Amino acid sequence: MEQRLRAAMAAIKGIKIPDLPKEVFELQQALECKFPNNQDVADIISSNTKLSGEVLRIVNSPIMKMKRKINTIREAVDSLGYTNLKNLVLAAALKNIFNTTEVFEIIEHSKDVAFCCAELSEYVDGITRDEAYLIGLFHNGGALMLATKDPEVYPKFFSLTNSSPVNGVRKEIEKYGTSHMDVGILLGQRWKLPVEMLNVIMHHHTEDNNMGQEKIRGMMAMVKISNMIVNEISLGSYITEEAKSYLANAQEELMLDTETINQIRRVLISSL
Repeated sequence: MEQRLRAAMAAIKGIKIPDLPKEVFELQQALECKFPNNQDVADIISSNTKLSGEVLRIVNSPIMKMKRKINTIREAVDSLGYTNLKNLVLAAALKNIFNTTEVFEIIEHSKDVAFCCAELSEYVDGITRDEAYLIGLFHNGGALMLATKDPEVYPKFFSLTNSSPVNGVRKEIEKYGTSHMDVGILLGQRWKLPVEMLNVIMHHHTEDNNMGQEKIRGMMAMVKISNMIVNEISLGSYITEEAKSYLANAQEELMLDTETINQIRRVLISSL
């Protein structure tokens, strides 16, 4: 693994891996206290108006399905709890950092995948909507880094990994000496993502969904299914036999019938 991460570092040489935003670092420190203070937590997030605005947008969107409108960050802290809110703050921070024209297509794709993952979490035990949204947004973090490094060429390889989720990654490795999964691990480690999410980032393009821990398998299957739905609906990608097999394996892992997959498709279309 160390050799793979060295290759990933070499591929993005000259591009700085974004540091954990100051407010997120301060939030993590506040939450490590024995008895965190809700107002202190709210003040940290609110100190960055762009970040807090994006957090409120996500909280009040169909992603979270809140029963009432949340008007302030303090209300979000009180309603969601610390862990759920932290996941949404991380997601909001990632979207704000990679808000550039060079990576627009990839971040939009990731947002749609994250939305589908949140919807799929309703059918998977032990994975909350905020966790599902966060991994859906972060799983292509390495692609965002590679597109920042090579904005003219890399998007073509990203499109190939969408239509051919296994062979496309092989082409990506031939070109860059690494994959967006390995580059994504560098970003995920820098941002202190949970170990299970790092495993999903590392393996979400593998054909085999048997990665041991049930939560990792569930998250990975959600990401795979969501990718295929988004590729078909949002991008209008041709669904290859390889992609169909990739989808079928993930669908079998979660024991979801075709009507459930079609329901996620309909929800995504209505959100667009």
